[in-house]
Amino acid sequence: MMRLDALREMILEARRSEAAARPFPSGVAADDNRAGFLNASEAGRCTRWLWYDKHGVAGETHLPYGVFDRGLAFEHWFTTYLAAGLARTEGRLLYAGAKQRRLMLPDFRLAGTPDGLIEWQDRSETVLEVKSHGTAQNYDSCPSEMHVRQAELNIELFHEATAHRPEDAILVYGLAEDYERLALHRVERRPAIFVEMLGKAAAAFDADNATAVTAEGVVTRQCVICPYRSRCAAAQAHAIPAAGTGGLDQATLRAIDRLIAARQRAAEAEEEAAHARAEAEAEIIATLTNGGASKVKRNGYAVQLKTPTDGLAVLEIRSA
Repeated sequence: MMRLDALREMILEARRSEAAARPFPSGVAADDNRAGFLNASEAGRCTRWLWYDKHGVAGETHLPYGVFDRGLAFEHWFTTYLAAGLARTEGRLLYAGAKQRRLMLPDFRLAGTPDGLIEWQDRSETVLEVKSHGTAQNYDSCPSEMHVRQAELNIELFHEATAHRPEDAILVYGLAEDYERLALHRVERRPAIFVEMLGKAAAAFDADNATAVTAEGVVTRQCVICPYRSRCAAAQAHAIPAAGTGGLDQATLRAIDRLIAARQRAAEAEEEAAHARAEAEAEIIATLTNGGASKVKRNGYAVQLKTPTDGLAVLEIRSA
């Protein structure tokens, strides 16, 4: 016989040490290099949290293996029946289960492992992201912003690393206590996310220290789950001399910290969006010019390229 607490610890130790094969099919190796990449699942995470993580700083919490495995169990259940349903409508589920694939752009330090790619009957494609949750969370009305960022980056990774061209993603939430309780949300493609993540990767990997990186988790309320919250608070306090407090109390200073972080995040997003817009417009101009066209009208928009004799080409885009 074995004591019950010893039996429990034996099971958990076997899980932690990967002593047995995982009961869920996956094409992704357990030892894949995640530390050297900004992964799609981290796209919405606080950049300072990422800095600590990518620089090997020890956190304050253990890995929640049970939560990971719960998610894998629901993912396996969902993709099994989604694939069966799609087959009846002449669709297919790709990149799922044992055929799951890690999409990597080593030069940009970006990577992601989508839960699948849906090929519809008309051969259009949609990225799939599957999440499980407990009764403490509810995603019926809207998805998590962190999951939206993950889906957006995975869409771009398909465009950059494969021949697939999905224009949206579907986020699926399943209640752990009842798999049939499903909430589905569509996420449209947003190419600017690629530029945003290049900046985030540069900050997470290349910044000299944690205080040089924006702690936007204060705004997005990730501090309550961050394993580095004590280190982050200490670093922030050390970086701001007491003489610069203006005589304000700590609660007021923390409120100002949150507002400054929000402003910085908005300014960075504005700059990245402007850059992404300029790149997209330049590519549209080049595509029209190479194709010998000056006007396109379709899908609710109209594009016109005007080329004056004494100046650069001007692109006009409007709703049609």
